[in-house]
Amino acid sequence: MDEIVSVRSIVRSEDMIYKNLSEFRDIDEQTGIIKGYANVYNVKDSDGDISLPGSFSKTVAERAKKIKIFKNHTPQLVGVPLELDIADPYGLGLTAKMLMDTDAGRDTFHEVKFLHENGFESGISIGGWVIKRNPKNKSEVVEYKLKEISVLTTEEPANQLSLVNAVKAVKELTEPTQEEFWNIIEKAYNAKFSDNILKSLEQFLTLKDKEPDQLDADTTQSVEPLIMNIYELFI
Repeated sequence: MDEIVSVRSIVRSEDMIYKNLSEFRDIDEQTGIIKGYANVYNVKDSDGDISLPGSFSKTVAERAKKIKIFKNHTPQLVGVPLELDIADPYGLGLTAKMLMDTDAGRDTFHEVKFLHENGFESGISIGGWVIKRNPKNKSEVVEYKLKEISVLTTEEPANQLSLVNAVKAVKELTEPTQEEFWNIIEKAYNAKFSDNILKSLEQFLTLKDKEPDQLDADTTQSVEPLIMNIYELFI
């Protein structure tokens, strides 16, 4: 059975492996194009694997038109690859066009841009299968079968809290951290997100100055995932 991998070393599920070997090179707001490396060669990842040059050559030749750009390894289409550069000696080069005419594509692009501008990490990650390893060194991956490439805006799925409980969680942070958190949320509110996200951010900000005992008891309304992703960066 082929070994399923998803590159971004955060969480391990039954057959999926997450590794952290990717990086952005350029983010162009005018065109919605992002450039970076979906994977880098000759570097041992946290699972002990090393991707060798040429390990993506066959899959790109066979599957280039089938590979999609997802967000955080969920089946949410946010872009399409324009180029997969297998000749780059550093790693698998990626040039992708985000779907800026959709809320999902546009929000993902601006979330990545926002994280970079504010000193937080985001990345690019591959999902597919290990087809062949070096028989003399099993840590070296000789061939992958690539299924998808994900733009990562979070290291792992954030805990989903209600709006009220999210505010209460923030108020448990130290005062300097709280102030920094709210400053980042206010910056996000001034970014170019979709109306739905901006509305959620605005609603969240209205609760900033309320004490925990002043918050509505309603815990059914969930908080915008972007807010929780930012919160996770502070804990």
